[in-house]
Amino acid sequence: MKKFLDYIRQIFAPDPIVTDQNTTVLPPKPILPYVLIAFAAILYGAAVFTDFSLITLITRLFNFKLGPVSYLKRFFPPAWDYWPKVIDPILETIQMSFLGSLIGSVLALPVAYLASQNLTKSKAVVWIIRIFLSILRTLPILIYGVFFKMIFFPGALPGTIAIALFTFSIVSKMLYERIEVLDLGAYHAIQSTGASKVKAFFVALMPEIYPIFFSISLYAFEINIRYAAILGYVGAGGIGFDLDLALKDIRNNDRTLVILVFIFVTVILIENTSRYLRRRLG
Repeated sequence: MKKFLDYIRQIFAPDPIVTDQNTTVLPPKPILPYVLIAFAAILYGAAVFTDFSLITLITRLFNFKLGPVSYLKRFFPPAWDYWPKVIDPILETIQMSFLGSLIGSVLALPVAYLASQNLTKSKAVVWIIRIFLSILRTLPILIYGVFFKMIFFPGALPGTIAIALFTFSIVSKMLYERIEVLDLGAYHAIQSTGASKVKAFFVALMPEIYPIFFSISLYAFEINIRYAAILGYVGAGGIGFDLDLALKDIRNNDRTLVILVFIFVTVILIENTSRYLRRRLG
């Protein structure tokens, strides 16, 4: 016990070190113990605030009457004859994601230019755009889906606009951060010949930005496939609407697994295609 207490004391207050020149050196106080204490306190506070109970979690997980096992039984056997009705919602999900990603990425390019500190000299313009993008990124995509559904109507249109706005905020941020680390030597050289900033940008920087821009846009499209799959929960089109109905209706729970399989296959195909294209662009 004494050795353990000495070890703890050394962590919080290490003994002075005597060098070869008989000089006493006080080692710096370690910060890790205090970080761990703060982390443990935050973890405990979060557990109390959320009423987390490890005993309840384990009890419900292994309760075969009320736990996940009994719930999963509703999905079997899957209604495989339902698959033809999944095709159209899956295609709508892909179309929503593709169109929204395309619109958002195209709009993000000029905004990324204006938000780059090394290209835009006005600090006010840079910070206004960045604050605006931060506000857009703060709201979840489901909130956008609900908002645009109220403005327009339930269906694919509000979902597409929600994806476009979300993509715009993400691609703009990722793109201007990459632009700010580019070498502007050729850009300034072309400007010195009398060319405008826009012309210098397209001639000198766009060849370097194109691969980055397409890579980021493909990555956003890859993420948006997942988001588009759940926008149907708020009536914003896509396969999420059918999944929500299948989960809520006990008589049609056997359709859930069929829908999930189609979503899984779609996401895997899009991810691998996007990864291949991004690797080629890189």
